[in-house]
Amino acid sequence: QEKELCPDLEGVQLFQAQRRTGPSTGRNSSVLQDVALEALSKPDVCVFIVPPRARIPSAGSFRCSETGLGFEVSAAVTVEYKYGSWAESLSPSARQEWMVAGPLFHIRAEPNTVRAVHLPHFVCLAGDLSSCQIAHFEAGHMTLETPTRIHLFHVVLENPSFSQLGVLWRKIRSTVTFIPIHSLVLIYRALRAADITLHLYLIPNDHSLRKAIEEEETKWESKLVPKPPQTSALYFGSQYEVSGTSELKITPDHLELCYRSPADQQSYIELYMTDMEEEIKLHMKDRKDGKLVWKTFVRPGDVKIPAASSQTLPARGESFVKKHRKQLRRRMGVIYPILARLRDIGAMNSDEEEEVLSMQNKQKVMNEALLQLVERKGARAQEELYQSLRETDPYLVQDLEQSKNLR
Repeated sequence: QEKELCPDLEGVQLFQAQRRTGPSTGRNSSVLQDVALEALSKPDVCVFIVPPRARIPSAGSFRCSETGLGFEVSAAVTVEYKYGSWAESLSPSARQEWMVAGPLFHIRAEPNTVRAVHLPHFVCLAGDLSSCQIAHFEAGHMTLETPTRIHLFHVVLENPSFSQLGVLWRKIRSTVTFIPIHSLVLIYRALRAADITLHLYLIPNDHSLRKAIEEEETKWESKLVPKPPQTSALYFGSQYEVSGTSELKITPDHLELCYRSPADQQSYIELYMTDMEEEIKLHMKDRKDGKLVWKTFVRPGDVKIPAASSQTLPARGESFVKKHRKQLRRRMGVIYPILARLRDIGAMNSDEEEEVLSMQNKQKVMNEALLQLVERKGARAQEELYQSLRETDPYLVQDLEQSKNLR
């Protein structure tokens, strides 16, 4: 019996991409730089929902929206992948010389079917790019390969052979503390804790770490507090202090940015208050020079536990999307305000925004990508889509709801 390689990635989505024929648009480079996400040859299908064993149906470039992993394939192929463990694979001696710079992946595919693999990394590119290498683990042995291309959020390896692959960055004379890192701040409300208790995490922008935190917090029935997570470029080994209003008890008051295995407990700051009647402003500063690296406002509604009578509120947006999906795909117009709203609440990251916007020359295809995005994110995202349409295109919403009532 064949073992399922990727049980934790069920429902992953792959987006096909076709190479650009014109100049770069100059938008956020988090999207693969040498490809632009486009529709398939059939214009009404652009997104594939696949099980852990991803069946890629044709030649092209694909990227997994859950992990950031990308593939360029020359023909139809089945690709299997899951997260690997740096802690189990990278030896102590190698850790002295190399810094983990992204997730480790265990990948399987038929030989000579994948032209290139795009591996995500979290290093802010600067200086000598020759320090970037791809670790290839096979039978307990590590070899290093030089990337074919290096982009802002991915490195590309052409003609790969598969087992375990991940991005490493060479430490030069202990200069790891001078390598800028793409980082994220995540906030959760711990519903089982006393009064209002928030957990604030500071991590490298690594999909596997976000997933590990989400799984851990879910065990405690915690609620994500959607806030813009991106920080300024930060540095491993540096300490960052969090401050807020006087009523807020912060323990501890700072975190050190570091890479911890997804299997390990991720460090967090606990923010506690007995009640919350007004918004609080949170700052994060570098303890060394006082530089502001991140800030946000947390409002009472962000942490409010829905009353039983209001728990069905998101179902209104979910029901609207489900009932009028066909018309929304055909009739939605300008979607930038919707994307901005989803981004602001943390329901969409920059990669996902680029995937939608890259299809803007085909409105129906772009609408389809947006609808699939909010469906994948759940009831809260569909409610935000509904509320945004009520504000930006009230006549469309009114027409759809009235047409339903007239039946």
